[in-house]
Amino acid sequence: MLRAAVRSMLAACLAATIVPVAVASGAPAPSPRLDTILASPPASDYREIDPSTPGILEGPFDAKGYASIGAAGDTSKTVKTLGDDGFIAGFGRAWVQTASHRVLVEIVVAFTGGNGATRWLGQSEQADLADPTYQHAISVDGIDSYYGARLSDSTHYFADAFVFVKGNDGFLVSTISDSDTLGDSAATQTRVQYRRAPVYTIPPSGWPESAHGSSISVATLARIAPLFTAGLAATGAVFWLGMLVWMRARRRRMPAAQDAGFSSGL
Repeated sequence: MLRAAVRSMLAACLAATIVPVAVASGAPAPSPRLDTILASPPASDYREIDPSTPGILEGPFDAKGYASIGAAGDTSKTVKTLGDDGFIAGFGRAWVQTASHRVLVEIVVAFTGGNGATRWLGQSEQADLADPTYQHAISVDGIDSYYGARLSDSTHYFADAFVFVKGNDGFLVSTISDSDTLGDSAATQTRVQYRRAPVYTIPPSGWPESAHGSSISVATLARIAPLFTAGLAATGAVFWLGMLVWMRARRRRMPAAQDAGFSSGL
């Protein structure tokens, strides 16, 4: 199934069709729309993955779609935690740069208020810290509420990821490769995304905490929250690894001269 998904992804790389983002029933609609606030890739040779490709967050997604990525078995706890945090909607985009064997992933998740986004950030960080491929923290300047992670199997899978909060929205920016050649690509793209992101997509006057106040500290929630919310940086690691391995195998089978579309072939 994984190999089939990988083949489908690479065969269908094209500019994604932008479709309306579905929001949780009864929730305010983010403005500007989530499908307009993710940054473009840093080079023109990145090819967007088909939104219909299974196993990725490409295009609009709801809480169930988010919970299903990288999760096994019952996802109801993750869905409930997202609901408790005030999850409204999410939107993701993913691109492949075939010449460098690099994947770029960007995701935005909107919540009803800043507290919910901050709780989600802490829960996601704890989940990523527990992931077996977690190597060490990485940093980026100019952003206050974030965490960064290097994830790798130390052989074929290398990923740098940053997850940050701005206003009521959470963002993921990650670069993935089958070799340790990422450099500062994730940090550079994260700064671009941070500058592009709006201050908020729900006005602070409409946040739940504006009306009720917070009864428990974010630090306490981060300590006691079970790992119900999947870590975004580690989510889908096996999927991306499979894709990159397949890319490497295909490059070995195809002579470079046969590749008419890319400078270094696949």
